[in-house]
Amino acid sequence: MTVPSYKRPQILALAPDPASAKAGEGLARRAKWLHYATDGRALWGECQGSGSTPYRTQVDLAGPAFRCSCPSRKFPCKHGLGLMLLHADVPAASAETPDWVGEWLAKRESRAATAPAAPATPAEAAPAPAAKATADPEAAAKRAEKRLARVSAGVEALGLWLADAVRTGLDGAPQQPPGHWREAAARLDDAQAPGLARRVRSLAALVAA
Repeated sequence: MTVPSYKRPQILALAPDPASAKAGEGLARRAKWLHYATDGRALWGECQGSGSTPYRTQVDLAGPAFRCSCPSRKFPCKHGLGLMLLHADVPAASAETPDWVGEWLAKRESRAATAPAAPATPAEAAPAPAAKATADPEAAAKRAEKRLARVSAGVEALGLWLADAVRTGLDGAPQQPPGHWREAAARLDDAQAPGLARRVRSLAALVAA
């Protein structure tokens, strides 16, 4: 199973809002984590918070999918983002998958294998050779790679858009119509980079102020 690797812009694009992205960057330091490791498929670590028990954070890199024991309702939370950012900067050492990570991955695979299929059309209802009701890791990896490619293309397009804005001069930004910002944000939504899309939308209010 091929698991995609993630760069910082792609990870930050997963943030639910700018505040989470900033908090995640603050946690992307080795001193914040008691330990972190990977088995190639998953990434996990324990982050010491304000309480006596560290937060257990885990990432299924094939998704990516996140789980954390912190009380945050944001998804992914700052710990998941921080762990991925740290891994992007300083790759985690390989280790045997701990039970608490292995059990989560097994549950994810079980849910994927037993997910109900869409109702069959009359043509699809015809008898067909029996198929194994198991998750397809190769298909999941391909979907993850396609998403990563879309996010990468969106980040690259955003860089060109910002470079054009600098070349034409920032003094003209307040005169831009609202559609100027909405179109750029919509392209990022299409690239599955909602965090960056929200940042671009916030630029319109910032410029107006």
